[in-house]
Amino acid sequence: MIESNDWLLKQINVVSEFLQKLFTDMETSRKLNENEQYQKDSFEFERLLENLIEEDRINDAENILFEKLETNNLMYATIATRFYDKLKGLSDEKLQKSNYSRDEILQGLNDMCDMFGLEIFKG
Repeated sequence: MIESNDWLLKQINVVSEFLQKLFTDMETSRKLNENEQYQKDSFEFERLLENLIEEDRINDAENILFEKLETNNLMYATIATRFYDKLKGLSDEKLQKSNYSRDEILQGLNDMCDMFGLEIFKG
């Protein structure tokens, strides 16, 4: 079980790091960070997701995130990579309390890749 968990964590890390780099580079090239409204919207949305995580409502946070991802707004793709990065750092106890799993983290990352036409990993 420990080896399986280690493998899963490695896969989550690989996909998460790749997406962070990809979307951050794309975001930088579009100079979205120079836009004050973008920064405000980004901060408020990330804070909403963080609050839901703190309230053990990870599934609700993920559902809201995927609704926003459907808009194809690059800001939400960047936020999504940070969201999953935050989730991978949570303890197993916190995930369990939130009725969420590491398998779901990897599945969420894969679903996000599918939305953007990326085939990185299929586990």
